[in-house]
Amino acid sequence: MVLNKSTASGLASLIAGIRGINPHTLVFAQITHAGRLCAEPSQRVKAYDDGSDARLLGRGEIESIRDSFIESAALCARAGFDGVDIKACHGYLGGEILRPQNTRPDEYGGVAENRARFLATILEALRRGLPELIVGSRISLYEGIRGGCGTASPDEAIEELGDMMEMLARLVDAGADFINVSAGIPSQTPLLTRPVKGNSFEAYHHFRYARLVKERFPGIAVIGSAYSAGGEEGAVWAEENIARGSVDLAGFGRQSLADPLFPEKLRGNPASINYCTLCAGCSRLLAAQKRVRCVVYDESEGESGDGA
Repeated sequence: MVLNKSTASGLASLIAGIRGINPHTLVFAQITHAGRLCAEPSQRVKAYDDGSDARLLGRGEIESIRDSFIESAALCARAGFDGVDIKACHGYLGGEILRPQNTRPDEYGGVAENRARFLATILEALRRGLPELIVGSRISLYEGIRGGCGTASPDEAIEELGDMMEMLARLVDAGADFINVSAGIPSQTPLLTRPVKGNSFEAYHHFRYARLVKERFPGIAVIGSAYSAGGEEGAVWAEENIARGSVDLAGFGRQSLADPLFPEKLRGNPASINYCTLCAGCSRLLAAQKRVRCVVYDESEGESGDGA
C-alpha cells in the first residue's frame, strides 16, 4: 500500500472500516526509507561510504529525507492513523545511520549524538507538531555485523549494547512513546531477525533485548518481537514476558499472515489456529515486490504471484 495525498482518502476509509469492527483498535503506519536495500538498484543510497555501489547521500539529501518522514507522518495523522513507527531496523536507512560504522564527518555521523540526530529530530518535530500522534521506532538492537548496531566501534562485531542504549536514550528524550525491539538484518543475518522453528535460543535473544530496554526505560511502551517463531508456544511466551514486566506488548508478524483470525481463535478456539511454518515464502514475495500473503494457507495465487 502507498500513502500519499491521492490515496489518503482510501486509507481513511480502510481505517474507518477497521474501527467499525473494533472501535478500540489502534492503527499504526510504519514509515521507512529502504536506503541501500531499495529494490531498484538505480535508487539505492547509503548514509556512509563503505565501498558498495549505492550512492552516498549528501547532508542536504539526508535532511530532505528527514523532512519527508515528518510530512509522511502528518499525512498519516490526517488519514486517521493513531500512530507511526519510524523504521530504524533491518538494514534500512534509519538503522544504518545509527551504526558505529557510520563515520560520516558531518552532523549525521561519528559520535553518538550525531548518529541519533536523524531519528531524534523527526520525533521532536512530530511531538511538537502532532502531539496526539503516538510516535516511536522499531530498532534492531543488535545487527550481528561488524560495526553494526549493538557494537562498540566501527570495527567491532561482538555484541556490546552500551552505544545502542545511548541511542535509545536520545530517542526517548526526543519524545518516543514506544520502542519496538527487533534484531538483525534479514538480508545479512536472517536467523537473528527470524529465528527458525524449534530454535528457541535465537528467540530468547529477542526477549532479552526487549527486557533490557524495558528495564532501562520503564516509562515508555516496549514492543517485543519474534513471537511468531514460537508457533504453539508463541502466545505462552508473550503471556510470560508481559506478566513479568519484561515487555508491554508482543508483536506477531508472520503469524498474522498465516492466520488473520489468530487473536480471536486464541481466545476461543486455539486448536483451529493455522500456525506459521516459518517457510519464508511471504518474505520471498516481498523481495519480488509481489502481493504478500501466506503461501501455505492462502492458495489464492501461486508463490510467484502470477496465479499459478
